[in-house]
Formats: sequence, structure tokens, C-alpha cells
Amino acid sequence: MAWNKNNVRNPVMRKELDDIFTGESVVSAIDITSLKIGGVAVTKTASEINALSNSDVLSTKTPVNAVAASGTLTLSGVVLDGETVTIDTDVYEFAADAAQTVTSGNIAVDITSHVTASQGTLTVDTNPTAGDTMTIGTKEYTFVPIGTANADGEIDVEVLLADTQVNIVAAVNGTDGFNVAHTLVSIGDFSSDDAVITALVGGVAGDSIATTETFTAVSNVFDAGTLGTTQAGADCTAANAITAIVAADAGADYTLADGAGDTLTVTCDTKGIVGNAYVTEETMGNAAFGAATLEGGVDGTLGSEGEIFFDTSYIYICSADNTINDNNWRRVSIGNVY
Repeated sequence: MAWNKNNVRNPVMRKELDDIFTGESVVSAIDITSLKIGGVAVTKTASEINALSNSDVLSTKTPVNAVAASGTLTLSGVVLDGETVTIDTDVYEFAADAAQTVTSGNIAVDITSHVTASQGTLTVDTNPTAGDTMTIGTKEYTFVPIGTANADGEIDVEVLLADTQVNIVAAVNGTDGFNVAHTLVSIGDFSSDDAVITALVGGVAGDSIATTETFTAVSNVFDAGTLGTTQAGADCTAANAITAIVAADAGADYTLADGAGDTLTVTCDTKGIVGNAYVTEETMGNAAFGAATLEGGVDGTLGSEGEIFFDTSYIYICSADNTINDNNWRRVSIGNVY
């Protein structure tokens, strides 16, 4: 790099430095209390300045600042209960039930407020006959004579219809001491001989839960062969799923954010290539990551405060000590030839 003495305004200093770089003299003493190069005070002694050659003043180098690795999950449709998103060692699982049931160790993503649970109606306006049955899902309930029910799937027929209706609710919900609560549905109390059955997990899948019966009385019926007639199930939209998973963000070293459109962005908290190893996977029917790991992480160039380099386009200065995870390099354009 050629020495340009016109860049030094002080004529005395310009003459001294010009002599140094042209080899015509040496510095015996120099006042460096106000001398700055690139905005940084010069701290070298006269003997250190004499030892400099043109190539020692500025070295050719293109330092870079650290960049954090990132990734994008793009959703193209609805999200279902039980689907998962994996980031590094964390597994997020979408849960559409009130109990937030997920695989052990997984992080629950609550989508209950973003789904609609399927519902059907059971009408029992006549006391059932012993031996009558009703089936919800694959679980069959059998009506037995008063006082004989003592096993899972059995319902006592009481003298009064109202009492039998109470027994039906207790059997399905598992509150009578011997029936196990149904794993797919719950049932509300009877009102005007009707009881609403609701899927425990919200979503369209609940519309497939079977409801059949063999009641003797023809007026004792379900409103359809499956749930979904009283209320159809609805799945979680992509936009709502992103809102839910961002709210569930449990990352100790990454951040989740709602991106443009129906996308989830993942950004490593630590800048550098370390984040490029973070796994990004999903088990979803309507979503995909752009890559199997986070990408784009770059280590910063090591530097000490005040270090200066240049390349064909810029002069670089290190504003503070820089590690591979920092971004303390600043640059100024060299500009055009004049």
C-alpha cells in the first residue's frame, strides 16, 4: 500500500512521516498525545514507529463479524394433535386436549383454544332394558339389572329414568367407582333427556368417533353414527399453530419467532458456526424445515481493539476486542479514485 502524505494535515507531522516511509530519516522523538489514525490514538513509541515498514502499517485482510445460524419452518396447512417439531434437543408436541397429554419429555404446545372438539348427542327418554348396549368409539356399555353393575362397561338400570341417566354419565366419565373413564370422550349431564358427548381431543379426527346402540326403545338413540353432528370438529390453522409454538418457546440457546407468512423462524442465540449443528426436524403432514439443521452461522474474525486492516473495498477497524461470537468490526468504504 503506497504512503499518501496528503492524508496528514499537520505539515510537520506529514514531513516526519514522509521521511520515515521514504526512508530518508528516522524519528528521534514524537508527540503522540493527539495523533490518531482511523480515529484511534497512536500509542507506539518513536523507536516502534521507526521499525515500521509500509507493509506493517496496514495488513491486507477482510475481517468478518459473527453471524447467528437460523432456520425456517414453513407451514402449508392445518396442524394436528400429536405432531412434533424438533429443535436441537427440544421436542415440541402440539396438544389439543385439556390435559395437555404429550410424550414424556416433550414440550407441550397448547392449541386447545385454536381447535373445535367434535360433539354428538345421546337421547335416552325411556328406561333401557337389561341387555341393551351402546358403543362409543370401540368401548361397549351394557345395561344390567339394578344393583348388579360392578365392572367396567356395565350400567345399572334404575327404577327411575333420571337415576339411570345419572348412571350413564358416571359410567362414561368414570366416576362411579368401577367404570374407567372413556379415553376419547366425556359426557355432560342429561337435560330434557339429551346428553352431549364431546371428544377430548379437538380437531376433525373427533368426527370419526363411532356412536352406535342396540336400545330396545326406538326413541333411545344417538344423533348420528359418529360424533360431529351436534358440533363438527375443526383443526388448528397454520397461523394459530405458529402463535402457539412461539408462546411455548423453551429454548435456552435459541429463539422462536413468527416469520413472514405462515413460517416459524429459529435463530441461535450465540453467533457463530456453533448453531449450524442444531437439528431441525418435524413429524407434520403440512410443514417442513428448509434444511436438516440451522444454517448460515459464521464465526467472527478474532481481533484486538484498535486493529486496522484493509482490502480492495474497505478499511476495517476493531472497535473492541472481538471473539468468534462477536461483531465488533466496523468498516469504511475506500471510495473511488480521485
